[in-house]
Amino acid sequence: MKQAYLSEWAGKPLVSYLARAGYNINFIRQNNYVDPRISTHADLFMCQFGLWDEAGLFIGDPEKLGPLYPQDIIYNALCTRDFFVHMITESDPDMMEAMLLWRESVTHEDEYTEQVKVIGVSQGYSRCTCLPVDDRSFITADAGLASALESQGAVVLKIRPGSILLPGFDYGFIGGCAGHIYIDHLEDPAGPPQRAIIFNGDLSRHPDFERIVDFIRSRNIHPVYFDNYPLEDIGSILSMAGREL
Repeated sequence: MKQAYLSEWAGKPLVSYLARAGYNINFIRQNNYVDPRISTHADLFMCQFGLWDEAGLFIGDPEKLGPLYPQDIIYNALCTRDFFVHMITESDPDMMEAMLLWRESVTHEDEYTEQVKVIGVSQGYSRCTCLPVDDRSFITADAGLASALESQGAVVLKIRPGSILLPGFDYGFIGGCAGHIYIDHLEDPAGPPQRAIIFNGDLSRHPDFERIVDFIRSRNIHPVYFDNYPLEDIGSILSMAGREL
């Protein structure tokens, strides 16, 4: 069964939608490992490697975490088939080893064999601040992270900061309010599942809404959002294709 991991404070419409889409929902509950304001954030306790059918999930050891930055970011990495982005000096070595093994497992002989590009950045909350749209396309308001990705050949949509809630902080981040799921094909219900990016809240309230939606749809991915509550950072919506690493 498809698995989704998200905060216990995720919006009820989001939770209901994921359940209808066939996902088994695993809630991250309030705990004492990290700052209580973000202690239900899935992307602090695990790292998703890859997107959709290639996705694997590394489950971290919460005992390695701490309440202060950068003790809380050792698993908050951004990982697609082509890029691994994080504050490398703080990355958990076990996660790095698992990432390389996962990368080998999804790269076949008949495909390109270029190694994953490991990019060190100063932004420890790499997964929170950046939303991967596909393996080489990203959305972020973080200028430094955007520059680092673009320098390695990625395509980045830079948006304005703010307009995303994160209780206890000035604002939240685009990566922290979204995730990758499959939905029924919109044009052909009998057809193969369609790739989608789902948001916790009303994406249309974001000042860069049209640019974000156009960027996502241009890659044949469907945006899903909910118009009855504000866009809120919940520490990402992580999913996997049935394998923990």
